[in-house]
Amino acid sequence: MATYFGSSEHGLDDKGRLVLPGRILDEIPKSQWKFHLTAGLDRCLLLHDAEGFRELVDRIGKAVPGSRAHRALCRRFLGHSEAVEPDGNRRIRIPDPLLKYAGLAVSQPVVLVGTGRVTEIWSPQHLDTALAEASTDEETLFASLVSPVQPSMPMSKP
Repeated sequence: MATYFGSSEHGLDDKGRLVLPGRILDEIPKSQWKFHLTAGLDRCLLLHDAEGFRELVDRIGKAVPGSRAHRALCRRFLGHSEAVEPDGNRRIRIPDPLLKYAGLAVSQPVVLVGTGRVTEIWSPQHLDTALAEASTDEETLFASLVSPVQPSMPMSKP
């Protein structure tokens, strides 16, 4: 299972193509260079490798969407997904509807942010806004994920 970390700025060419950096492509064998782009919840795009996308489909796409929220989630993540495969120059083309959704434009910069199983693709402006909007919910979630460190106790001698 590949994991993606770090952030870097890149540019889209005049055809909406993005060169994927080695820190992404070198994580998986070239024979598995098959990805899916999906619309993210935060006005960014999510780049999933094939295994990660299958996990997403297994989690949200196989159940019968009974609630309005589940239907909306399937619509966003699965209905707005595109399979992409890097060409010989390591480029993927971002389809126009996904460019528009994320506020991206050809010949403009984008920021790639590795978040573990997924790489986010942001317009620099949308990322700046998202980072400035840190909330108490984030602090609460972080605290729940990281257990408090217990101070070490000196061992008593018998």
